[in-house]
Amino acid sequence: MPDARPRDTMPDVFTTSRIARPVLAACALLAALIGPLEAVQRRIVREVRDRYEGSSMRLRVDLRAATRADDPNVIGRGEPALTRKADAVLFNELETVYVGRIAREGRSRLNLTVYRSREEAERLRASAVPPPPGAPPSYGGTLGVFAQQSSTSVILELEAEKSEPDRQREEIEALLRRVFYVDAKPTFEDLESYVRRHPGLPVPVLRARTGLDPELIRALVEEARSKPGDGD
Repeated sequence: MPDARPRDTMPDVFTTSRIARPVLAACALLAALIGPLEAVQRRIVREVRDRYEGSSMRLRVDLRAATRADDPNVIGRGEPALTRKADAVLFNELETVYVGRIAREGRSRLNLTVYRSREEAERLRASAVPPPPGAPPSYGGTLGVFAQQSSTSVILELEAEKSEPDRQREEIEALLRRVFYVDAKPTFEDLESYVRRHPGLPVPVLRARTGLDPELIRALVEEARSKPGDGD
């Protein structure tokens, strides 16, 4: 006759322990791996900040003003050159700008805050305080407009994984060299090309950006204008 008494439904302690041990070991291993990977990424960001934060460099591309909700200047391996409509350009190719801040943004992005000059960066930082007593309601808006006219951001989109620190470091350097003249100056050919691509700009502006002789600039402008469809 079968035993009608209810069986003990409590799990066997030793069986549960045998199942739990591999799970706990896997969790411990994962935690041990995540820590060093995060540390690697922080170290790379720190290296980039130590080298480039606070530097003044000339631009290889135009940078768009940060006046919209989206990121104004995003560059990655699959991104095209940073060319925008002229009315959206804040900093022009060949212009010298100041990299005031570099920060990690999410899992695969670096955010560079770029200012017109070191002086304007310091002025903006100094103004980032509560309005003085009696300040007009437009006080904050005025500072915001000034910030938009004096700074923008550049986003570097990285493809390399955190587990590939050397490749990540190389990718950051390569992307920076697409935006700035890093450890280099524009070649004579770069300067001539800029004039040919912007024949509609006044000669004094072209001279200020390229440093070329005004007579040479005029000759290059005439050459560009003689070719329909070229330049501004």
